[in-house]
Amino acid sequence: MPSPRSPHSTSTLKLLVVAALGFAAALPSHAADLEKDLNARWQGRWAIAKSPIDSNCDGFWNDNEVRGDRAFGKGREHFEAGELVRIERVDVKWGGRVDVFLELAEQLLVSRVEGPFTLYDPKNCKIQMKFTELGKNLPAAEAALDGVLERFESAKQAEGSRNWNHRRRAPFPRDYEKTLAEYAIWKAEQLNLAVKERTDEAIYELNRLNSRSRTDPDYADGYTAGLEKVKYTYFGDCESTVAATFYPATKSGKPDAWRRGYEDGQRAGWLTRLLDRLRTCDVPIPPR
Repeated sequence: MPSPRSPHSTSTLKLLVVAALGFAAALPSHAADLEKDLNARWQGRWAIAKSPIDSNCDGFWNDNEVRGDRAFGKGREHFEAGELVRIERVDVKWGGRVDVFLELAEQLLVSRVEGPFTLYDPKNCKIQMKFTELGKNLPAAEAALDGVLERFESAKQAEGSRNWNHRRRAPFPRDYEKTLAEYAIWKAEQLNLAVKERTDEAIYELNRLNSRSRTDPDYADGYTAGLEKVKYTYFGDCESTVAATFYPATKSGKPDAWRRGYEDGQRAGWLTRLLDRLRTCDVPIPPR
């Protein structure tokens, strides 16, 4: 039989629990104070990145782990030291980690190929710098940030830094407006062709369903239930409508003829609504 705890040991245990809870409660308050102080000094400011940085330039914050005076990321796009950035905000995490969210001042021009055309999209590049070896006070945290970011009050001041790399977004190719005009014509023609082909397919499928329909009561009841099942079908934009596919739901516990009618009714209802949507998808061809 285990020996009963003494009043002294019970009191000691309670004191330890209370102390632990008090310590845990104090940490978030400390972190909130540090976060407030850092944002007061960094949020909305501009900086020159002293370290190379990486970003996917996809609109999301991409991780760059900071060790000492160097940031290490795995983004698709690599930028040498000297990038002009704007500080979005600073977050202080549990355990003393500090995250600095920043966006490159200059976009990146990214190419893509669609059909016979090479197109160019300006992309915004975002970075989440993660500092994991910081002290718990403002001077220590600021010293870590200062190691990789040279802070300024304005973009103009930052551009006066000798550390700025002077990168600007690459210009669009010469006569790119003409390329875009030709692309718009090609895109409209391709969509209209795809709409016509999908319309012909849908009509063929609907005629095939109608030719095999039956008149027995079980099949007819299932067919009606299938039409009801899909009467609120919604299609998105025209490109996704052209590529849309359909798989009918099944229902157990019914006669075979009812289940066949139920599936055929869903297909027929879905194809009818598909054709209604496709009729609105023929677009005018831009003038040459």
